[in-house]
Amino acid sequence: MNSTATTTRLAADAELVFPLSKRVITQYLKNEQGQDALFLFYGDQEISFDEPELFAFGEALGAQSRFAAGAATGWGTGYAWEQVQALLEQLLQAGILEHAAPLEAQTCPMHRPDGDRASPLPPATSSVARTWLECEAITRELTGRSIELAHLELVIPVFRIAHLVQDAEGRQVGEANVFPKALRLEVPTRWRACIYPGSRYQDSRPMNVSALKSMRAHWPAMMAAILRIREAYLQRFPAARTGWTVGDVERLSTLVLAVPTYMLMKSGQTVANGALHPVLSNLFRVTDGVRMTTHQMLFVPVAEATLSPLAPINSAELYAYAERNHAFGSTHGVCAGPRVMIEEFLGVLLDGQVPAATQGLQQDAAVEAALAEMEQAFDYGLLGLQAHAVVFSLWPLMTRTYEQMHTIATQWRGPQSLALARLRRHLQDKVDILKNETLHATEAWRANREQVYADIFVHCAQGLGQPAQHSLPELVKARQASPVALRQQLRALLRAQFSPGQQAVSPGVEALTDCLAHYFLQSQALLAIAVDIQADINALLQRAPALWAFSAADLDVHVLLQGSEARHLPHLLDELENLLGFKAVVSRESISLFSSIPVRSHASCARPPQFADMVLADTRA
Repeated sequence: MNSTATTTRLAADAELVFPLSKRVITQYLKNEQGQDALFLFYGDQEISFDEPELFAFGEALGAQSRFAAGAATGWGTGYAWEQVQALLEQLLQAGILEHAAPLEAQTCPMHRPDGDRASPLPPATSSVARTWLECEAITRELTGRSIELAHLELVIPVFRIAHLVQDAEGRQVGEANVFPKALRLEVPTRWRACIYPGSRYQDSRPMNVSALKSMRAHWPAMMAAILRIREAYLQRFPAARTGWTVGDVERLSTLVLAVPTYMLMKSGQTVANGALHPVLSNLFRVTDGVRMTTHQMLFVPVAEATLSPLAPINSAELYAYAERNHAFGSTHGVCAGPRVMIEEFLGVLLDGQVPAATQGLQQDAAVEAALAEMEQAFDYGLLGLQAHAVVFSLWPLMTRTYEQMHTIATQWRGPQSLALARLRRHLQDKVDILKNETLHATEAWRANREQVYADIFVHCAQGLGQPAQHSLPELVKARQASPVALRQQLRALLRAQFSPGQQAVSPGVEALTDCLAHYFLQSQALLAIAVDIQADINALLQRAPALWAFSAADLDVHVLLQGSEARHLPHLLDELENLLGFKAVVSRESISLFSSIPVRSHASCARPPQFADMVLADTRA
């Protein structure tokens, strides 16, 4: 929006417009001082009124599309013109209000109230419907690295596994947001401009009305299924009967998604690609919006501070958060559901409201079959979410290690060298990316992620009837192998790189040894926990066990599947050869280091610098 500067004072008879005023979201929230304030959210603009006497002015402003400036003196109980004039001038200067143009000039096509839109999607590059039962082939084709089906939930979050599949109506479960994007199919879809008041109104991104049409057709059956899934959740998590937390809502929404996903992944009577009942596919789509909103609450500290998984939440607060934080939009489109449908859905999901249309409803056999296996689906969903929390704990660990290495290199204590100068430059580039392009930019953000993942781990264990005896950090500590041999190998490799010929070990080499040993051992312990969870998933699904070990580097497949736009920092294990002259392979069974530079003879390096005997203590929870 262009800013309009005022060179003369605003006249009372001036005609003003609030462009796309239906996009305004009006909410009462706490300001930075903890006091009640009125907020108007308008695109990326935020207008706040802290003085209670201006609340009526703010509410009236949010309801205007075109008005005479002087008319604002009559809003609420009335205001003096001088006060109103100053407020309106500020809004004009900020580009929120504009001077009215002649009516005949107001024909901008972007202001049309409705109308069909062209597809916002790029042409699909795939023409064959796939499923993750083809995990090895898909990962090899898209990333060059084969991942066994028995490791699927370690690289594809359980809440994304169903995306690829086509339902019985020929629509992919993930619609325009299919993951990975390379496997999206061309599906006939009607797109229209959004006419719903709120953050989506007349957005440049259209809404998918074909998906909405399908959802309307199956809505009563979807709501009836939600009621049953909700009750099953409360049986496992009875504390939620007295009030939902953000963590509860994330778990509940993930378990709704697990019901169709389990039917697609289990061995025996697996639902074939193209046969998934549209009640189940639509149930996935509508509930995934809730899951993504809770994910934003827990992990994205950009527009607002993140919330604790234990923070209370209700349906109205969830909807309000989604509006003011633009959670109804995705890369290519906006949510097609009108507010009345969204509020009804949240009322059923969280408040247990029973729509009249669900009374006496008989589900189709395919839907009933899925609901009959809800308990197994819940086990699958909780194990999958738990595995996700463990493997994604490796990312804050990795980004923290990048920053620690940068600090060690810039404050190096010991001989200076060209190798050290190269390391500093390389790490400076990586830390600049870390600070400016990732959600791991600060230690507080990294620690928050680890705390949320630890909470997910513990609560999933509770839902599985296996309350964890130890927290995730405690388990990681208990499963770490002895660092002695690893430190010897690392020290020898780093001395060869940064102080060849030196008898004494420099403090810089020692600090870098400690840093990397901690990273490798923590990574290995997390992998061991995750691989054990994956084994439980495989047993539940009656899936054949893995033939080869899963490594820390394999986790990068998830990033590779997202495409180049998701790649910010390279995986640290892939960078070590560029940074330090050696390659590291970390798996549950071993940590192996391979030098790519000549290493001087040394007592601790009598054989090639390889470390492959780091066996973990078996302290499984």
